[in-house]
Amino acid sequence: MATITGITDFLNQAGTQFKVFDMGRRIQPLDPDVFLAFEQGEQPYPYPLQQQAWLGIMVSGNKTDDLVIWFLRFPLDATGKLTAGVRDDFVARLISKDDKKSDDDTPYGFKPKQEHMASFHAKAAKLLAQPGSRFYTHAQNYFSGKTGFDQWAFVGFQGIADMACRLDEDKNIIDLIQALPQIPPQPFEALCQCLEHEIISDELAQVLGQCLDTELSYDEPNPNFISLLLRAVSGAATPPLCEQQILKVLQSPQGSHPEVLASISGRCWLSLKQTNIIQAFLENLAQCPEGQAFFNLVIVDLINIPGMQDSIHQAIRNENRSDTLSKAIGELFKQFS
Repeated sequence: MATITGITDFLNQAGTQFKVFDMGRRIQPLDPDVFLAFEQGEQPYPYPLQQQAWLGIMVSGNKTDDLVIWFLRFPLDATGKLTAGVRDDFVARLISKDDKKSDDDTPYGFKPKQEHMASFHAKAAKLLAQPGSRFYTHAQNYFSGKTGFDQWAFVGFQGIADMACRLDEDKNIIDLIQALPQIPPQPFEALCQCLEHEIISDELAQVLGQCLDTELSYDEPNPNFISLLLRAVSGAATPPLCEQQILKVLQSPQGSHPEVLASISGRCWLSLKQTNIIQAFLENLAQCPEGQAFFNLVIVDLINIPGMQDSIHQAIRNENRSDTLSKAIGELFKQFS
C-alpha cells in the first residue's frame, strides 16, 4: 500500500466504498468533499458539538454483506479543525490492526444513544436501497390507525425511525399528520425524537406548531414536551416555520427552561443566526436558573459552529441588552481572561 495521507485515502486504497454521517447535532449525511477538507485540516467541522466532531462512517467492501460501521469522535482545535496528529494517529491504528475495519479499542470510538442508532440504521437502510426493518410495517399500521392509537406498546422504536426517514414513501406523511393530534404521549415522544433528524414538510411542521400552541395554552405547560416539539420542527423545509415556533416559546414563561434552551442550541442552531431570535435566546439564557456555568457552556458550544460567531458577537454588543445579560457576558469574559 502506498503512502497514506488520511482517512479518505486509507479507505480508497483499501478498495472500499464509504458514507460519512454527522452524529452530533443532527444525524445526516456529510458531503464527501466536506469530509475530505475537514480531515485534511483545510476547514473546520461544520457541525461541532461539545468541541468535537461526532461521526458515523459506513464502510462496505466488495461483498454485499461486507458492511462495517465506525462511530468516531475526534477532538477539535481552537479553530474547529481536526489536527494532523489526531488524524494520523487514527490512521496508524487502522493500519496496525489485523482487522482494518474495526474501531474497537480505539480512543476515538463511542456508542450512540439507542434512539440515535435507530435513526442512523433507518437512514443507512434507505441510502442502500434496502427495505425498512421488521418493525416498519407495525409502525405504518399504528400511525394509520389500523391497530388503534392506544396499542402503541407493540410499536418498536426502530419502526418509528424507519417511518420518519421514509416520509416520502407510501402514505406515511399523510398518516402522521392525521395521527399526531390523537396519539398518546409515549409514541408522540418517540416520533419527535426521530423527526428531529429529518427534513419535514411545511404541512407536518404546521401540525407540530399546532401541537405546540395547545401545550403552551395549558396552565402548566410541560417544558420537556415543548423541547421535543422544537426539536421535531427544527428540520422544517421552510425555516421561518421553525423560527416562528422558537420565538413563540422564547416569549413564554417556559423560554428560560434549560431543556428548552438546550434543544434550541442543539437542534435549532441555524435559526439563531436571525438577529431577533439570538437576542431573545441570550436574554433567556442569562435568566436560566441553571446559572452562569450553563450560560458559559451553551455559548462556548455555539460559538464553535462555523458562521455563528458574527451572530453572537452582534447580539452581545447590543446596547439594549438587559443588565442580567450584560452581567452574564461579563462573567463569561472573565473565564477566558
